[in-house]
Amino acid sequence: MALKTARLTIDRSLLPQKFDGLGIRFERHSVTTLKTASPPSDMVLIKPAGALLGADEAVGPEPRWNDILCGMRIKALDGTDVRGQGQLLITGQRFIGMIDSDKVASGPPSGTTSGKVFCLSFHRDDVYFPEIKKHRLTPSDFLFRSKEEQPVAFQLLVFAAMVYVANDKMGYWHDRNMLHALSEEGREGLLKS
Repeated sequence: MALKTARLTIDRSLLPQKFDGLGIRFERHSVTTLKTASPPSDMVLIKPAGALLGADEAVGPEPRWNDILCGMRIKALDGTDVRGQGQLLITGQRFIGMIDSDKVASGPPSGTTSGKVFCLSFHRDDVYFPEIKKHRLTPSDFLFRSKEEQPVAFQLLVFAAMVYVANDKMGYWHDRNMLHALSEEGREGLLKS
């Protein structure tokens, strides 16, 4: 499965929605923030839906995943260059990302119900283990580069990965969580039903 991307407009009033081309669905969630005294935040989150992919792109079951709120930048030789805050899912099969360009995920601009997002998906085996740039007081940067046999060379930079979402609650994400998710042991754990 090569890198797949799409620029989409999400209408929050029509959720849940799905996008077959990337094997993802969009859902609205009320998420408890890290500040427990704050009211829950209404968010649009992506979820894997690999069953929506065609037979030639099938990825297999994705029963579990890591759901990370972070900054991302995707660059590809086809001219793609998108940077922003968003959501990254790491499943046992693939990486799935949504970069929010209109604040649709955390809440639309006032007076609107829709916004634009940039979505991406690629198989875990399509990239090398990341180069890691450590920072003293903030999360490390993780730079994933595509392997040579990919039809379009690309790289994904993941930065400021500090928060994860699980069971409609936010928690702190640490570098060790990312390293575990990327390990073979972590991958096997994500593939278990």
